[in-house]
Amino acid sequence: NAPALMQRVIARVQGMKVDVEIYRRKRDLLCDGLASVGYAVKKPEGAFYLFLKAPIGDDVAFARALQKQRILTVPGSGFGGPGYIRIAYCVDDDTIRNAIAGFGEVLKEFK
Repeated sequence: NAPALMQRVIARVQGMKVDVEIYRRKRDLLCDGLASVGYAVKKPEGAFYLFLKAPIGDDVAFARALQKQRILTVPGSGFGGPGYIRIAYCVDDDTIRNAIAGFGEVLKEFK
């Protein structure tokens, strides 16, 4: 059974809508930015994150290299996707823009 508190919360939020255009714009900003520095990107169609193929086979090492650029991602192996990293784009636009150069530097490092 659902707790009484959650039942009241659900009753209040029914009918609320989320402006998905905000997430679509952030997704496009990230995907276009990653493509501009050399990554092959497949745009997700229904999430606030994407999986990006690591330029090396080791998704953990790739995530650590990005961390040195002050970019926080999660190795895909934690989500059943080894060889990929998970990038959330539910952040402000400047955070996305500022991360692109770091993604480019890490890609150069592994090529």
